[in-house]
Amino acid sequence: MYKRQVTIPGTEGEFGVLEGHSPLLSGVKAGIVRVHKNAMNDNPRRIFVAGGFADVTADRCVLLAEEAQDLTLVDISALDADIAKLSAQLAAETDAFEKVKVQNRLNVLSAKRAAI
Repeated sequence: MYKRQVTIPGTEGEFGVLEGHSPLLSGVKAGIVRVHKNAMNDNPRRIFVAGGFADVTADRCVLLAEEAQDLTLVDISALDADIAKLSAQLAAETDAFEKVKVQNRLNVLSAKRAAI
């Protein structure tokens, strides 16, 4: 029986990590990391990540994320307002570089909203 498990949204698909896992380095896409405290944990901690890298060894899992937020702490009204503001900004933006930056941020916020 394992003590802890982490489920990570890898770029090649979601994967779980248990103690004693083989070494692994993986890209992480925007999605939900689920942290299970024990085998009977039916209510894992859910953390939104905007992408990054996971470094797994037999005794630890290190996740380097561009952005991470516990989903229980997200203010949905504020998130929806930010999405609306960025959507309007994207429609009005004329500079190609700025348009890409706004679109990337909008993609992250939209993924967070979908995760909720």
